[in-house]
Amino acid sequence: MEDKITELQTRLSFQEETIEQISRTLVQQQTELHEIRQMMQHLQKQILAVTPSDIDATHDEPPPHY
Repeated sequence: MEDKITELQTRLSFQEETIEQISRTLVQQQTELHEIRQMMQHLQKQILAVTPSDIDATHDEPPPHY
């Protein structure tokens, strides 16, 4: 009986550590996801702010040999 209790305590300890590791990983991933979303929003604003006058117009002209 005592061996079974010891085994259960060992399993419980292992499971608690595993849950703690998963929790830390989840928090880290949520933080990274939040940062990525902010970067994407910033890039989207930059892309939308680009106007045709910001783009070099010489790329739209045909080459001189035409």
